[in-house]
Amino acid sequence: MHLVGKVNDDPDKENFALEQIGNTIKQNREMKADSDKKSSTHGATVKRKMMKEERTRMLEEKKLKKEQEKLQKAALKAEAVEFKKLQKERQKWEKGKFALKSIVAEIDTKVVELGSIGGHLLSRLADKGLTYRITSNPIEKSIVWTMAVPEHISQLSPEGLEIQYVLIVSEAAEFCDLVTSDTLLDHISRVRSKYPLYTVCYLTNRLLAYINKRENEQYKNPAIDSGWRRPLVEEVLAKLTTYYARVHSRQCADESELAEHVVGLTCSLASCQFRKKLTRLCVSANGSLIPKDSIDKNLIKGNLWLKALLAIPKVQPRFALAIGRKYPTMKSLLRVYMDPTKSVHDKEFLLKDLVVEGLLGNDRRLGEICSKRVYRVLMAQSGSVKTDDIEDGADFFTH
Repeated sequence: MHLVGKVNDDPDKENFALEQIGNTIKQNREMKADSDKKSSTHGATVKRKMMKEERTRMLEEKKLKKEQEKLQKAALKAEAVEFKKLQKERQKWEKGKFALKSIVAEIDTKVVELGSIGGHLLSRLADKGLTYRITSNPIEKSIVWTMAVPEHISQLSPEGLEIQYVLIVSEAAEFCDLVTSDTLLDHISRVRSKYPLYTVCYLTNRLLAYINKRENEQYKNPAIDSGWRRPLVEEVLAKLTTYYARVHSRQCADESELAEHVVGLTCSLASCQFRKKLTRLCVSANGSLIPKDSIDKNLIKGNLWLKALLAIPKVQPRFALAIGRKYPTMKSLLRVYMDPTKSVHDKEFLLKDLVVEGLLGNDRRLGEICSKRVYRVLMAQSGSVKTDDIEDGADFFTH
């Protein structure tokens, strides 16, 4: 009883203890809340920082990607420009703009050793800016030509051109010896065996002057018989022309003329490689059989099909224009001519009713004769038959 009373007698202490316990709990809770708040704040900060870094990284990647795309577009554009430039250069090459720069004269060393000939020749080639190479050719004293594609367009056109021409340079005495000993024809055979498809040309220097000099010496000193007889040069040169295909000769008066001929030949060989090839119907200046007083002269000159029609005998310009209006290309006319459902009679008279504009305004039909002539010439089976025979049907009806 005394103890309980003692405890109950000190209520302030009990309240103070309880208050302390409450404060402690409260402090713990506040500390925990602060800790949780700090932890949450730290987490949010870290998250925001990570999001910011991610956004920065994505922006950098996007920027880098744009720069790469920009560089790629610039590279593609530069490549397209370069390709277009190469195409233009290739077109220039195909038109022969680089012909003189690309052709190379391969001169046999024996030609250069021919004293004054070699000196004049090399000097003239250098003056014209032509490229030459001194080498050992399979045929002595020969000159052949090569043409390579310029290096900057070689990737588009890797193959060069083969120039099928060989020039044999001979001094007068040497050529006369070939004629006298009957070995010229053997020499031609040897050259053609090495260059079977080439045109061969024998270029001589001072040939006639040499022969005349030897004859004068013999005439002035008849007592001295050197055993020399005038070679049958003219007869042999005539044989070269009549007996052989693509075998020629050229006589030069002196070394200067010989060098000038080689230079001119080099330029011609370079340009002719790119010359427009003649078509089957191209005759007389590439088919331009146009009367000077024709009012449609300029129109016909610019149309290959009209020029081909004019190449057919007895086809006048106004006839060709009438056919060209109905059939603007050869293909369109040949498509009808080669139609198996039409008879030969229908094809022969296909053009007879085409309207031809008269000179004085009085229009008339093309006619049966002209229609038949055009059909039989265009559909001829053999190129060796004469035109008049084709018009009479000799070629067509025999096949």
